[in-house]
Amino acid sequence: MTLDEMYDEMDLYGFDDFEDSQKLSLLNEAYFDIVTREPWPFLEDLKTFTVPSGTTKITNNPVLTINVNNEVLTAQSITDLNSVLSLIDTTNGITLTPERTDVIEKNYWNSDSTSTPQHYYFINDELYLYPSASGDTVYRLFYTRVPTAATTTSSTFMIPTRHHSIIVYGALVKAFLVNDDPQAAVFQNMFESRYQQMRNDVWVNQYDRTDRIHVVSDGYDWNY
Repeated sequence: MTLDEMYDEMDLYGFDDFEDSQKLSLLNEAYFDIVTREPWPFLEDLKTFTVPSGTTKITNNPVLTINVNNEVLTAQSITDLNSVLSLIDTTNGITLTPERTDVIEKNYWNSDSTSTPQHYYFINDELYLYPSASGDTVYRLFYTRVPTAATTTSSTFMIPTRHHSIIVYGALVKAFLVNDDPQAAVFQNMFESRYQQMRNDVWVNQYDRTDRIHVVSDGYDWNY
């Protein structure tokens, strides 16, 4: 759905007196309510990039050489990282493991180690490696993106088009609440119902499952 189509649907429910800027604000609020609930598959992305020797910071660092769609883009930054799903050093065949920032700080604060990174950690929302790479290294980052708000000039919602109606339902809930209208509860139920439909659709993209017999050990074996 386009923004104009969403505006028109809100008008059908009696909100034609709202300015388009007000409707856009409500639509964005509903959108963020949806996409921040779960690590949705439609938020996933994959980037391959080269980290120069001695580098520790990954995000918002223009020294990376990023390969996107088989095109090498220099002087680029990874700016849309929300959560890491996996980080792999393809040069050395190492899957990096996450570590708490305080563990890195307490144990390695006086170390300026340069070697093959084994861990990654966050300072605020920025992604770092430890230790710093001793040579140019290629990584594959599988991650979820930070969703961005729609604007009048850019209205790309990450939610699949077939589920855009849930954004409208969420906006209508907020619009009815603005007017202190009891219909807000009705549309809240519609929103939650539509949300479950979207979950069932988005999270399952194959039913071709092999038959398996799972061996479950005796419960007493779990006492450890």
